[in-house]
Amino acid sequence: MKQAQSVEIAYLMSGGVLSQRRLSRRGEWRAGITTFAVVAGMSVVAALLVGLALLAAHRVVYMVPYLIVWMIAGFGAAVLAAVRAAHRARCYAIGADIDDDAFAASSLPLVRRTSRGYVMRLTAGMTGRLESGRAPVPLEGVVGDGVADVPLPADSRAEIQVGVATFVLRNRPDGDGVPPLPAGAMRRFVRKSLVPLQVAALASILCAVRVGAQIGDAEMRSAIPADATPLQVETFLRSEAQLQARTLHQCFDMMPISCQKKGYVRFDVSLARSGEIRSQKVAYSSYGADCPMNQCLSEVVGTWFFEPLPQSMSVMLPVQVLRTDKPLPYGQARAAADVERKKARDATTRID
Repeated sequence: MKQAQSVEIAYLMSGGVLSQRRLSRRGEWRAGITTFAVVAGMSVVAALLVGLALLAAHRVVYMVPYLIVWMIAGFGAAVLAAVRAAHRARCYAIGADIDDDAFAASSLPLVRRTSRGYVMRLTAGMTGRLESGRAPVPLEGVVGDGVADVPLPADSRAEIQVGVATFVLRNRPDGDGVPPLPAGAMRRFVRKSLVPLQVAALASILCAVRVGAQIGDAEMRSAIPADATPLQVETFLRSEAQLQARTLHQCFDMMPISCQKKGYVRFDVSLARSGEIRSQKVAYSSYGADCPMNQCLSEVVGTWFFEPLPQSMSVMLPVQVLRTDKPLPYGQARAAADVERKKARDATTRID
């Protein structure tokens, strides 16, 4: 079984060690998985924050396209960042870029892992030697005038001089802990992944509509089948009327305490084919003369809306008023209010 190898690189200048780094396959996996998890977590948090912002802006979010947008953006950004992090953990780069491991006049991966193992990329002007169980091999004789990829065998050691800098390489079995990425490298990969997340945030606006926005033709399609019988239509209209019965509560706000109770009201309504109310009146009310609210009830019913009908029709809509939003007094306060109401009614009767 082939043993995994790792390469230690020491960056020296004027005899002092400036930095050290180790390359290994386990380090590549760790860099990729960690970066994927961080970016994926950022995507989830960003999706939640954008969703809350849209709700705070009084917009209704279409959940399916919203999730698809963020899954594509989040997964794509996480995969891209993980691939970049794994590729960065695979090589030791020198050059003038801030992401490079060491400074050099020319930018190149000094050491990288390939399918054939670790190799050194050498250019003209580099000197040094390679020690691999036999007499040291001068590297300048291998490079020539161009660029060459020189294999770094297992259990070998190499010294490379690039200007005033020296790099000491050792290839040995991978038995130590998992090496981390260079300091700050993960932050740069995560920062680059913000671009697709920003695009997803902009695309999320297309997945939301303002509350109260104009409804399209698909939403306006009637829930009443065109071939429904008159009995089926009437049953559906009564169900819709009962759902809208809560708007009748506003008629109770001006009434005395004794009127704040459950009741029964029947309306005679004439409807156009579009569902618009042409005329309406209160045919019966269980509240009686002590609770004169028929005019208010009729006006409120005039604001109701119904699904488009197969044809215009007149219908009787019985409605049960189940509760009121007005807070009711209890105990002595309620009894006192009822007594005052009774005294006022009795006084009116004696005057008549």
